[in-house]
Amino acid sequence: MNVTINRKRSIKNPGDLISTKGNKIYAIIEDKGEKYPYHLLCLETFTIVESYDTLPTNEEIEEDIGDKLEGIYQHRDSHITLN
Repeated sequence: MNVTINRKRSIKNPGDLISTKGNKIYAIIEDKGEKYPYHLLCLETFTIVESYDTLPTNEEIEEDIGDKLEGIYQHRDSHITLN
């Protein structure tokens, strides 16, 4: 897998991508109109890890995934290629 990304420091928008020290990739997705509209999606297993009522902080994400964050990236400037 090749990942081209432009670094970002904190979650700003749905669609932001998150990489961890453990070499995992997650995304924040939005389901408008729901009580908990923001979801942390694991891109390895395509499962929802946690749901939030507001955009989560870096600390909340680290707690929910049990790993340290490497970086947070704007999805519009990032590309993922699966081999």
